[in-house]
Amino acid sequence: MNPYLKQSVLSILLAASLVACSNESNEVDIAVTDVPAHIVAIVQNALPGISLSEAEKETKKNTVVYELEGKLINGKEYEIKIAEDGTIIKIELED
Repeated sequence: MNPYLKQSVLSILLAASLVACSNESNEVDIAVTDVPAHIVAIVQNALPGISLSEAEKETKKNTVVYELEGKLINGKEYEIKIAEDGTIIKIELED
């Protein structure tokens, strides 16, 4: 293969992979204590008495979303997705 052609192909592949990576989300587990207080307050208002047990922080295209898991006193477990601005995206009752 022509060395210039090979270099061009490699450059195109590298550029494509960088674009793909920039569009992917960055999701990390965090301590529940690291979730901003206003997010916890909104979740507790939506599900009074919930005890949060797990948290994840996802950053995608400069948007932060928290995914929280918790349990109510009655034993029902919930997963909550909430945007950094406090908008509740999803409340799901776990099986």
